[in-house]
Amino acid sequence: MSYDYNQTHENILKSARKQFAEKGFRDASIRKICSDAGVTNGAFYSHFKSKEDLLGSIISPRIKGLTDLYSSEKEVFLDIKSPDDILNAFKKSYSSYSKAIIYVCGYREEFLLLIDSCEGSEYDGFLDMLIDEETENTMEFLSRSKRFIKNPENVTENIARLGASFMIETIFDGLKNGLSADEIIKETAVVSEYCIAGYRHMLGI
Repeated sequence: MSYDYNQTHENILKSARKQFAEKGFRDASIRKICSDAGVTNGAFYSHFKSKEDLLGSIISPRIKGLTDLYSSEKEVFLDIKSPDDILNAFKKSYSSYSKAIIYVCGYREEFLLLIDSCEGSEYDGFLDMLIDEETENTMEFLSRSKRFIKNPENVTENIARLGASFMIETIFDGLKNGLSADEIIKETAVVSEYCIAGYRHMLGI
């Protein structure tokens, strides 16, 4: 590809990031994006199929990176042979969030777009997706561990969702408030201790 094509592509992306951050996906204007990038609307469509395609080119690689990282950590709590393994698995699971936090903070601009600027797009509800996945993983873990749990009925799916929401919202509230990765890790460490103590009490382990 020519330099002009690559430069035009980057100019559109730079303009789009600004428009999406300021206006949100729904109100961002392709005409304004093109104007600020110094390109015609026709040139825009030689690079992107639509406004949603443009948004996806910015944030979908970051979603994939995070979900790949999250999936790689999933197996740490599935080999349960004793009550102690349950507690250790919770600790390992929560400590693994530090990798995700470092990743998210490394792409702060893109993740802020995801949580603040995607209403009306296919990426709307990103945090709900993460919470759903974490809730599902917790319930799977408890199902595998139930022979070592005295009171498995105490943790319903709704309780698991509250725990997942607490942790994930702590991360992304920290991101929105401009905290560093180290600061968010410290805050989530406190949240994890709180959640582990709660699960230990409710489950009778």
